[in-house]
Amino acid sequence: MQKALIIQSNGSGKDKLDALLDDGWTVVSITPNNGNSYNDFLIIVERP
Repeated sequence: MQKALIIQSNGSGKDKLDALLDDGWTVVSITPNNGNSYNDFLIIVERP
């Protein structure tokens, strides 16, 4: 099972990522989205 979440340049979404990692999920992909005024990351996590 996989889930996707976005971590925004202001740190929004990091708490969700931390909770998933604490719950046993593993990061399988990180894709940066570099814009003119922002840097967001698309994070794919999976649970075995």
